Amino acid sequence: MSDGEVVRDAAGRWLTPPKGGRPKGRSQSELVRVLIDPHRQALVDRALEITKSTDLHAASGAIRILLERLAPAPKQESEKVEVPGLADAPTFAAKCEAVLAAVACGDISAEAGERVLRLLDVYRKAHETDALERRIADLEAGRATTIVQPVTVTPEDFS
Repeated sequence: MSDGEVVRDAAGRWLTPPKGGRPKGRSQSELVRVLIDPHRQALVDRALEITKSTDLHAASGAIRILLERLAPAPKQESEKVEVPGLADAPTFAAKCEAVLAAVACGDISAEAGERVLRLLDVYRKAHETDALERRIADLEAGRATTIVQPVTVTPEDFS
């Protein structure tokens, strides 16, 4: 039994607990990429040949999958944006209005505006959470001082 090997009995129950996470070794997509990589040029040539024929439906799915493995679509880079008036806006509502105005004027794309608005919402929630935590701490501190203060009792209080 090698290190990390999982052993089961005849009934299929675990004798050694499985370790968490992905198993060691290559992922399925890496294995597929390794298998088709030596045939890269032939696959591209065949894909071009099929696109010129009349029977596109026959192998289009397989060719699409192969080409996606050979040359995956690049991830879109985040757009750097500058929203006029965002830093000077005094309230969160004003900041949102500045973003919407920038989208409306074409200064930034709608997708970038949406991302900025989501960031502003996360920022607003963080501020609200901080404010609530401060208020709770103040309330708890106020109650603690009133509970801890000694109460003086005189004999007249019992008469």
